[in-house]
Amino acid sequence: MKSILHAAVLVAAMFLPAALTNWAFAQVAPGFSNSKIVLYEKEKGDRGYWRTGLASDSKQISPERMALRERMMKRRVLEQYAEFLSPLRLPYTLLMIASDCSGSEWDSPYYDPDNHLINMCYSFIAEAEKSADLLVQLQNTQKLWTPVSRDQLFAGLFASVLLHETGHAIFDLLNVPVFGREEDAADFMAAFIPLQFGTETARTVIKGFAYYWAYSAAQGQDPKLGTPRVNPNSPEPQCRLSFCSFSDEHGSASQRMYNVICLAYGGDPVTFKDFVDAGWLPQQRAQDCTREYQLLSAAFNKTVLPFIDQEQMKKVRARTWFTAEETKEK
Repeated sequence: MKSILHAAVLVAAMFLPAALTNWAFAQVAPGFSNSKIVLYEKEKGDRGYWRTGLASDSKQISPERMALRERMMKRRVLEQYAEFLSPLRLPYTLLMIASDCSGSEWDSPYYDPDNHLINMCYSFIAEAEKSADLLVQLQNTQKLWTPVSRDQLFAGLFASVLLHETGHAIFDLLNVPVFGREEDAADFMAAFIPLQFGTETARTVIKGFAYYWAYSAAQGQDPKLGTPRVNPNSPEPQCRLSFCSFSDEHGSASQRMYNVICLAYGGDPVTFKDFVDAGWLPQQRAQDCTREYQLLSAAFNKTVLPFIDQEQMKKVRARTWFTAEETKEK
């Protein structure tokens, strides 16, 4: 969700092309396979969940990351997402893996256009779990805009991040023209897609995404909340806590939060009415959200919809993608 030009991508650009031909594909459920969407195994049987980072000399991940990896494998996270994307008819192969990325304390998931690869970083998932824990604790001491459970927070954030990076992948692989900042467009994709899959799915993804950005803003990443915006990943020290941190290609945390909520309300005002009633989405913004959603829908229908197999989409829509615990609001 940060810039794709961080160290892990640079490593991938140097290391991946020479090695891909020696790896195996992981399997997905019958009836949901797509030869253009594959999970790559670095070691036989790892199913795309690597035990290392990207570099050829990467060491085995820590016991804590290994336990997280095993939870992901048990939940079939990568497999289910490949199955979810099975209606896409892409001209090129999209690779998906989960790894330790650069091996640092915190890495962001990303799409690598040089290798057509989405990489979920274990460290980000660990950080997302901590954020979910803190938000649930906060809910016990003060009222949040709308109730949310830990599982719903984490599942929604995880799905929204995958959808955001898939947005980057779709723009690249389908050569979709983006009028505006691509990071904004990827956020819009992450909000638009779950709105096509029913109330529970939509609320889980939107709430996970929106609460994550609300939490990020509250941690000092937005001056509107009283503190300077912090960009700890900036390569320039003077931009880590200053006005020039706004030069980042991403919007501020609060802007990303409001944009996602507005699209959700514009696409389904009944399901997300409580967001407005609670004051999470101001009335002044809410009154124009239907038009914002319609503009996005028209763009999607023109640029992406022609590449979606409608018969396969019926199968995907008929399937339940979240567990009952993951859609439970409190």
